[in-house]
This record gives sequence, C-alpha cells and structure tokens, in this order.
Amino acid sequence: MSRLCMKNILAIQLRIPFRYSLYCSSINISTSIDDLQWTTQSIVPHSLEISAFHQKGFSIIADINNGKSLHAFLIKNSAHLTIFHTNTLINMYCKFGKARYARIVFDTMLERNSASWNNMISGYVRDCFYDEGVMLFMEMRVSEFEINGYVVASVLTAINRLGDLLVEGLKMHGLVLKSGLVKDVFVGTSILHFYGVYKMVLNSLRFFEEMPVTNVVSCTSLMVSFLSNGVPKSVIDVYVRMTLEGVSANENTFTAVISACGALDDEFLGHQVLGHVVKVGFEDNLSVENILVSMFGSFGRVEEATSVFHHMNQRDTISWNSLIAVYAQNRSFDGSLRYFHYMRHDHDEINSITLSALLSAFGSSDKLKWGRGVHGLVVKLGFHKNICVCNTLLTMYSESGRSKDTELIFGGMEEKDLISWNSMVAAYVSEGKISDALTILIGLLQTGKEINYVTFTSALSACSDPTFLAEGKLVHSLLIVSGLQKNMILGNALVTMYGKCGIMDEAKKIFQIMPEKELVTWNSLIGGFAENEQLHEAMSTFKLMRYGGEHANYITIINLLGAFSTPSDLLKLGSPLHAHIVQTGLATDEFVKNSLITMYAKCGDLNSSNYIFSSLAKKTSVTWNAMVAANAHHGCWEEGLKLVRQMQRDRLEFDQFSLSAGLAASSSLASMEEGKTLHGLAIKLGFNSYFYVTTATMDMYGKCGEINDVLKMMPEPHERSRLSWNILLSAYSRYGAFTKAQETFHELLDHNIEPDHVTFVSLLSACSHGGLVDEGLAYFNSMTTEFRVPASIEHCVCIVDLLGRSGRLTDAEAFIEKMPVPPNDYIWRSLLAACRLHGHIDLGKKAVENLIQSKPSDDSAYVLYSNLCATSGRWHDVQNVREDMEANKVRKKPACSWVKMKDKVITFGIGDISHPESEQIYEKLQELRERASEAGHVTDTSFSLQDTDEEQKEHNLWNHSERLALAYCMISTPKGSSLRIFKNLRVCGDCHSVFKLVSRMVGRQIILRDPYRFHHFIDGNCSCGDYW
Repeated sequence: MSRLCMKNILAIQLRIPFRYSLYCSSINISTSIDDLQWTTQSIVPHSLEISAFHQKGFSIIADINNGKSLHAFLIKNSAHLTIFHTNTLINMYCKFGKARYARIVFDTMLERNSASWNNMISGYVRDCFYDEGVMLFMEMRVSEFEINGYVVASVLTAINRLGDLLVEGLKMHGLVLKSGLVKDVFVGTSILHFYGVYKMVLNSLRFFEEMPVTNVVSCTSLMVSFLSNGVPKSVIDVYVRMTLEGVSANENTFTAVISACGALDDEFLGHQVLGHVVKVGFEDNLSVENILVSMFGSFGRVEEATSVFHHMNQRDTISWNSLIAVYAQNRSFDGSLRYFHYMRHDHDEINSITLSALLSAFGSSDKLKWGRGVHGLVVKLGFHKNICVCNTLLTMYSESGRSKDTELIFGGMEEKDLISWNSMVAAYVSEGKISDALTILIGLLQTGKEINYVTFTSALSACSDPTFLAEGKLVHSLLIVSGLQKNMILGNALVTMYGKCGIMDEAKKIFQIMPEKELVTWNSLIGGFAENEQLHEAMSTFKLMRYGGEHANYITIINLLGAFSTPSDLLKLGSPLHAHIVQTGLATDEFVKNSLITMYAKCGDLNSSNYIFSSLAKKTSVTWNAMVAANAHHGCWEEGLKLVRQMQRDRLEFDQFSLSAGLAASSSLASMEEGKTLHGLAIKLGFNSYFYVTTATMDMYGKCGEINDVLKMMPEPHERSRLSWNILLSAYSRYGAFTKAQETFHELLDHNIEPDHVTFVSLLSACSHGGLVDEGLAYFNSMTTEFRVPASIEHCVCIVDLLGRSGRLTDAEAFIEKMPVPPNDYIWRSLLAACRLHGHIDLGKKAVENLIQSKPSDDSAYVLYSNLCATSGRWHDVQNVREDMEANKVRKKPACSWVKMKDKVITFGIGDISHPESEQIYEKLQELRERASEAGHVTDTSFSLQDTDEEQKEHNLWNHSERLALAYCMISTPKGSSLRIFKNLRVCGDCHSVFKLVSRMVGRQIILRDPYRFHHFIDGNCSCGDYW
C-alpha cells in the first residue's frame, strides 16, 4: 500500500476533514517537523508550546481536541512522523480514552519498535480493553519484540481483571522468570496480585519469598492476596514482618491491616494498629478513616465508628457507605436510614453500594415495609438493573420470608452473577424448598459459569438431614463434576452432611481422602460421631487429632460433650474429659461451660449441672438458656420457668433463645398465662419477628389448645416454612381437627414444601386419634416410598396405635413383627393400651411381658395390665399384678389433675379433701352429679377398676381428680368464662361423658388436657369426636 493511500485511509478512520486529506496529497511527504513549526501556530492554540514537540511529541498535549487538531494538521501537510512521535501519538489517544483511534494509528505504522507495542498494549489495559490487550501481547511475542516490565505488568493486570485466564497468567510467570524481569519489583507485585485473584494464596507467598527485592507495594499486594482469600491472620504476620524489616507502611497497607483486624474480630489488635496509624501520621487519611469506620462496626462498636466518621476532615461516598453498612450489620436499621437521609441532604453521590448497604438493614418481616420503600427508590434512581443491588434485594426478601418476591427479583434480572445464583439457592434452602434449590443449582451448572465452593455449601447444608440424603448425594456428584472435590471447605461440608444424615462410613471415607485437613475438618468428623451418639468413635478421633499435633478449640470440646448421654458415659469418659478441659484452660470458655451444664444434665446428673451453674460468677443469657434446657431435659419444666422468671427479676438481657426456651417450657406445662406473658415480652423487646421466637410462640398456643391464636400468627401459606406447617399440623392433630390436619398436609405439598419426620408423626397421630385407619396406612406407605422419609420408632408407634384403637390387634401384632426398627417400650405400651381398650387378655399379656423386659421399673406396664384384667373381671390377676409391683418395688404414679389460678397451681388427687375449700368443692360436685342424673346420665362403672359393688364404683368415679378440679373451677371463676384443667393420665370414658354434659348444662367451654391430647368441650360436644 502506498504512503499516500495509507495517509488518506488514516484521515478517514480518524474522522479528519476530507479537505485536509485531499490537500495532503499535493504536499511533499518528506516535509520535516521543523519546517512546519511556524505554521502550526495558526492551527494550535498559542498556549501550546509547539517548540517542545520535536523532543516530547504528543506527550505535551493536555487537551484531546488540541491533539486531534495537531494530528490533522500534520496529516494535511504530509509531515513525516518518526517512530518516536507516532508512539507518543498512540499514547496520547490512549491517555484520553481513545484506544480505538490509537489502534488505527498503530496498524498504519510502517515501522514499529518495542515502545510501539508497549504503548498500545498498556493503552488497551488502561482503557479497560483487557481482551484486546492480551491478544496484542500474544501478537507481539510472535513478532519477537523485546518485552519490558511495564508491558508485562499491564498484561498481568488485564489477566487479573478478566479473571478467567489462569493458564495465560502462569505462562506470564514463566516468561518473567525466563526474561529476568523477576527483579522488577512492579512485575513481581503484579504476579503476587495475579495469584491472589486466582485464589492461589500459597503461590503468592512462595513467590513473595523468592522475590530478590520487596517494598511496601509488594508487601501490601501480598496482604491483599491473603485478605481476599480469607486468611486475615497472615495479613497481620506480613505487617509485623514489614515493621521488623523497617519497611514503611502506606495508606494501602493500613487499609489492608485494619480490614484484617475487623475480619479477625480482634479489638485489641485493632487498637494497636490504630496506635501505629496515629504514630506515622495517617489518622487524617481519608481511605484509612473509611476503613476504621468499618473495623469498629465489625467489633460492634457503633459509637466509635460514628465518632471516627464525625471527626473526619472530609468525607466521600465511601465514608457514608461505610457508616450506613455499620448500622445495618449491627441491626440498627433506623441508624442506617438516618444517615442515608443525611447523605442525601449533603448531596453526596448515592451509588449501588450505598443502596446495597441500606437494603441489608431490612432483612426481617417487621422492617420489610421500609425495605420496600428503598426498593422503590432503587427503581426511581435507575439502579434496579444493577447486579449488586439486585443481589441485596434477593437477600432482603429471602430473609423476610417473601419467596415470591425473591423469585420475581431473580427472574427479572437481565444479568446474573454467581452471587445471584448462590443467593437464590440459599433462599430456597432457608425455606426448606430443597427441590427448588437443587433445580436452581442445576440451572447454574447449565449456564457454564465458573462455580465456587459457596454455591455448594448452602446446598450441602440443606441436605444435612436423613430426609434429603439422596439430594445430598446428587450435590456431591455435581461437586465432583465441577472439579471442586479437593476443596477443603467443601470436604468439611460433606463430612458434616453425611454425619448429620447418619452415614458415618461415608463421612469417614471423605475425611480419609481429603488431601489437607484443618481443625474444622477434625471437628466436623467428631461432630458427626457425636450427632450419631457414637461416643467412643468421637473420643478415638479426638485422640488421633491430638497425636497429629492439632490442638482442640472450644468447638472440638462442645462437639465431644454433645456425644455423652448416659451415666456410664459420664463415669468412664466424661469426668476424665472434664479434667482435660480444666487442664488445657478451655474450662474458662463460656460456651464450654454451657456445654458442661448440658452434658451433665443429659447424663442424668442435674445436680452437677446446677453446681456448675451456681459456681459461675458471671452468667450470660446463653448460660441461663443452658440451665433452662437442662431442666427441660429432666422434665423439670416448672424449674425452667422459674429460671426464666428469675432472669426477668434480675433484669438480665433476654435473647431470642431465652424467650424460645421459656415459651417451650410454657408449652410443655400448657401454661398459657406464662406463655402469653413471654409473648408480650418478645413483642416489647422486638423479638416477635425472629424465627425461633415466632415458631415457639405458635407452638405454645398450639399445645395450649388455642388453635385460633396459632392461625392468627401463622404466615401466609406461600411464606410458611416447613416448621410453621408442622406446628399447624400438630395443633390440628391435638385439637382433634383431623380433617383439617389432612387438608394442611396436602396444602403443604401444594406449596412445594418437602414433608419430614415431624410432619408425618403429626399426620399419623391425627389419623390414629381420628380413627382414619386406611388413610393413616396409606400415608405411612407414601412416607417411605414417595417422600423417602425413613420410618422411625415414632412413626411405628403411631401405626400400632392406629391399628390398636380400631380393634385390629392382629394386624398391629403382625406390623410389630415386620416393622423396620426394633420395637421399644413405646410400641409395647401402645399395644397394651389397645388390648386394655378392647379386652384382649392374651395379646395384652405378651405386650406387658415385653414392656417389663424393656423397662422393668415402668409402672405403666403394671397399671395398664391391671386395668385390662380388672375390665375383664379377672380380679385374681389384678392381685397378682399388685404383688409383682411390690416385689419389684415399683410404685404406681398416682393420678392427679391441676388448675392454674394466677400464679398458683392447685392440684387434686382422687377423693382429695386437702383443699381448704373442700366442703364447697364437694357440694358443687354433688350438685353436678344430681343435674347430670336428671339430664339422663348413667355412670359407666366399667371404668372403675376396683373389685367393689356398683354403688362404690360410681362413688369412686365421681371422686376422680378431674371432676374435683372441674368443681373447684366452677366455684372459683366468673360465670361464662372458659375452664382449663390438666391431668397427668388419660381421662377415663365416664369423666369424658360427664364433661360433655356439664359443658352443655352450664354453658361454658371446658378445655381438658391429658398426656395424649386436648379435649375441647363446647355445648355437649368434644373436639375429639369421642374417639381418643
């Protein structure tokens, strides 16, 4: 191509006026720069020192328009530009963001040198044309031009920004070594940054150690590599090394070190570094001040973060964003909102990070209305297509339980990154929609995006339940296909998942093949053994860990203590372990102390739990919670509630777990008054929207028989978690609304919620108490085949009870012989109760023999069989049972009923005359007896289990504890109010008939709770439908 032709083409491509192009053709191409200097003064502004052009070329240009004018003039006059001047022209266009113009100039050069290539490549990178920069460098290598450190650093920057050129980056490292550029500290720093970006932090460290010269830039680059890869402790190590070697820190160094202190949650270290900052004079540096705000926020020191902010000499958008984020992460949504308004008032630029920080403050249902308002502002300001903002919206709606809104945001995103997909997986996991989570995971794999460990950790966590073992294995397979099987974090997650699913052989196999193991890995395996009550395996693993030189932390000890469950465990291994804990200094850890309280309680030594609790000088809410749970484990619910009351009196800080524990105790005692008080306290303290508190409150109302209160608190169907559905199903089952229980189950399925172990226990229990035999058997079969929920002993008890109540005792016996788990005392007790109900002596004898064999000291075995014999008129056998009880020193648990009046519990036994108002109680009882007789009631004396005459039997029945409690309630409460009575044994059939009749006669609702269910008596009817 001729020079003239090339000149005209260049003029057209650079959009230089065509008349200049024509004029150029008549000018001698060899005209020198010096000859044209006088002429350029008429084209180029006088401010431009054209005399310097000969030596500096286009580098003197400070304005792109001037540069273009000069370039046009030179083309017009056919000036011959040397390689040097052309290189400066390329540099000028790149400097002003016109890399494409620069490339046109580059392509039309007849001669190039290394500087030409270097300028063009670095210009591409500077203008963010990373792919073009890398491609041009490859062309340069083919042309065999000499490379320098500047261009290598530029290409490495492009590779880092692209994030998917690992092989090319490794080749660059090899090229650096081959060309001797490793001594160039800036090249070395670029390689450090490359390894950090590509998560090869060990390579970063190895290269840093091999660098012949290091400075503050390379040290800081290594710190950033450690920080971005989650190794903040190593950042501090590098900083200490820098200080010892006399390398002065700069603002970027302090930014990395302060961030590491926040990540380590090391407040003491943070203050030490702050002292260094002040000492070297960086306390007024804006970048350092911004990161100090974030650091104090991570320590929970909101006041200190705010103080740093207010003492700043100047602020930028990052300053405001940092403080808004501090308030958000410390659950102070009003503070985030307040400073956001201040920011807008001060006209600081609001960006995507501002809005993301603000939205993160509204991740709960009670604050969602504010979040929706900010969402509207997001749309108004045009940030609704920003990936970062959309990801935060996904998290906000997910944490608020708004799955439909989450799906709408995700579906409407024009562009999705890995965080978007991971957020959607986590959203479905948190709502128990495991199938939907796996669908999203598979969809992500199909996009071809590079997947990291975060994608799989949420899915594996969701599958950490025997119900979802098959899904867990699928995720494991997908993980292998994605090439992430050697990732240590995922290895730990797999060990945990298989452990929680009870597949310890697989957990051990994963553990053994892991190329690297850390303390978390050992803790995961120990935790799996503990979860599956394999104490000896857990202790053996603990010993191996110690022999391998790994030191236990508090999580190790907590996991080990969780494996203890029996007195023999405590005697053989628990006491020595406690001694080891004291010896290693871990006994001072708050969480370890709490676990010791729990361990002793689980092993039957509540006194030691109380001793540890009492000996603690400082007790936190967690400690009190542990002691409440210890009492709950022993069935000491009243003691647990006393501890909760004591916390209130001592003005101790309640958390969601304190309230949940208190509500659980209220549930077990069916103490609605206490439960309502705690519900009110939860609202007052702002915990009413917390998941555990909400579900515990709903469960409390359900166990107290207040189904309407459960329904008032229940979220909308599409927003319910599996736990919420289970609570509702259980409440309907207890209430006797068996059809409603069935409808709830099918509604649950319609909303794509996977039923679990608890779901089917409640459903089968409802079928059992409702006489729905065929339906119950069908549900049991679909449980194992369709829903893949393994049959447990609880499910089998329900089936035995279901068949036994309906009189199908032969089928019940056959089921026990074929059931997938060995029968325990609950199975035989359920069969014995059915035999007693239907008078089946022979099978009852078999059941009682097995029951006594499994639990020799259980009084219910003797009592139920005695009642069976009494019902059948076999009084001789009744006497034999009593003699056996005396010989085996088994005492019968006396029947009792109780009522709650304000803060008092009034208890009645059979024929009790100890109450101060006994005379009035028996007068009311006699009145009820006469009115019942007049209404046509005939006492069913078959429920009297003494060998006496009919009159005495009738007298005994009218002296049952629940009838005494009923009479007391009627004389102690206002007319028309509801009556609430509790009994420790199953209500007898005649008492049930009397309660129905009384509810109609006196026009009052009576709620009777026995160990099996609630009976709501209204206007002569019972919620159980006379089937219990």
